[in-house]
Amino acid sequence: MIVATVPEYYQYKKEHSDHDQDQLVWFKEQYEKGILLCCGLFVPHDGTGLWVIKADNVDEALKIVNSSPRVRDGMLADSARVVEWNVHLGSDLFS
Repeated sequence: MIVATVPEYYQYKKEHSDHDQDQLVWFKEQYEKGILLCCGLFVPHDGTGLWVIKADNVDEALKIVNSSPRVRDGMLADSARVVEWNVHLGSDLFS
């Protein structure tokens, strides 16, 4: 998933200190389940990043993404999107 936060995100997280902690817990839970393979911010950091999610199809990936605190709290921008990705080299790293 290509992730982008809304412009209000930084103000929101100042006012809701538990939001980032909730998101971190969600990341760890998904990672431990083998669903979230990796995630991180783009550099230079501008509120965008990447979540690599293991799912059978786009609908399943959307269901997973929609369970995240970022979505629950309305902090993902409309430009955030789930894209399918076929790994040609290195798929063993994600098995």
